[in-house]
Amino acid sequence: MRYHRVRIHTVDDPQYRAYIAKIMASKANHKATRPASNRSLFGGEAEQIVRQWLAQFHPLSERRYVEYDERMGKQLQRKYRELDAVYEYDAQHYHVFEVKATSQVRSIGRGLRQLSETHSILRTVVPHVARTLILIDTGIISDEEVVALMQSDDAPFHAPATIRSFFVENNHIPLADSVDYQPDRQVAVSVVRFPLADICALAEAQGIELHLDWSDEDEDPEEVETPAPTTYTSHDASDTSDDDNPFAAALRRAMDQ
Repeated sequence: MRYHRVRIHTVDDPQYRAYIAKIMASKANHKATRPASNRSLFGGEAEQIVRQWLAQFHPLSERRYVEYDERMGKQLQRKYRELDAVYEYDAQHYHVFEVKATSQVRSIGRGLRQLSETHSILRTVVPHVARTLILIDTGIISDEEVVALMQSDDAPFHAPATIRSFFVENNHIPLADSVDYQPDRQVAVSVVRFPLADICALAEAQGIELHLDWSDEDEDPEEVETPAPTTYTSHDASDTSDDDNPFAAALRRAMDQ
């Protein structure tokens, strides 16, 4: 078995708080940290908005932090994982949500893999775990834009993937628009698409000011945020494209709570 001693807890758990404080106090962690980018801040704001939106369907659980030991060769390594949102129907049935704001189709697959790993961890203590990816579309290329691009003088050799083409290839996964979504714990895996305009409308209704100016964030591509140690796994460590580095963002949010 890969995962052992799984424990689900709140952000106030003493062992979790001590662990985060130790990371934040370490000299290595502070040495190369830069301020959060607007895109990273937007990601946290979007999670907050989605959690409030999800709460209209079912009360959200405060127990959305997971402590577990992962077998690494012959040793066990203690790790923690932050879940974006959780419905805790009963001890046997959970529904976990991953929120991903992105302009790239490949992030859909990444988010689904994160949910799959979360499922593998939780099922050692919760027999039934439904998983839903909340996809906030911040500019994924549309089918119409692909057609225009492929007819242009600068057409690439291969057409870029779109949301439609992704789900043609993965037609076993249901895709719903946010306006039509109803949580269903009987559906093992699903994706919900949120247009950016809908997130902005919800933000206005909830009185949340969004960080939407991402225009200058790629000016220095050589500068990257130092990832947190591998023992904090709120998201995929390789997810440093247009989603910013989520490890440092997760640690900042943990210390702010």
